[in-house]
Amino acid sequence: MPTPLVIIGAGGFGREVLDIVNDGNRQLGDSKPKRFDFVGFVDDGDPDMDRLSRLGASYIGPSSSLSDLPPGCEYSIGIGSGAVRRKFDKVATAAGLKPATLIHSTATFGNDVRISPGAVVCAHVSVTTNVSIGRHAHINLNSTIGHDAVIADFSTVNPLCAISGEVTVGEEAMIGTNSAINQGLTIGRGSVVGSGSAVTRSVEEYTLVAGVPAEFKKALRND
Repeated sequence: MPTPLVIIGAGGFGREVLDIVNDGNRQLGDSKPKRFDFVGFVDDGDPDMDRLSRLGASYIGPSSSLSDLPPGCEYSIGIGSGAVRRKFDKVATAAGLKPATLIHSTATFGNDVRISPGAVVCAHVSVTTNVSIGRHAHINLNSTIGHDAVIADFSTVNPLCAISGEVTVGEEAMIGTNSAINQGLTIGRGSVVGSGSAVTRSVEEYTLVAGVPAEFKKALRND
């Protein structure tokens, strides 16, 4: 029987996560049961109901409704902010749900790639060897992850990024679209790399860097 699944976050990326769910079901063909039975979206904001209806998708309600879902229901978090994903992971876990790991069929992987629960790997991602992808990490469209990289829990790699070998992307860090990270560097916890940046040296925690080469722009917290 298909596993019931809810997506937390009905915005743009949440709807892209539904594309991955549908892709996985299609790969099984008509002769096998679907992997997931999509129940609907949960969102604490004001979802665009027209866009959801065009996908044939239901809006269940706010996160308080997670405790009312069917037994055995799994969840994926389609929200860009890693800190917010961490918050909803706690809420969903407390409601008794299990995280679903979602991988598009066009993504490719080398040997010894370890993917933690809740991770989302989008279409045309290329991951090489001895890579670790953390809990509820997001690897967006057309990005590449080199050997021995660590993509930590709740981190985000946006589309078209090139993560070189032996790079560590810290928890809740975000790599902006079309950025490149040189080999062996660390992007500290909670840091942001601006879109189109070339990172040539490691980035401290909770720091915004941007540019070619990437330079310090501001601290992201005051403590």
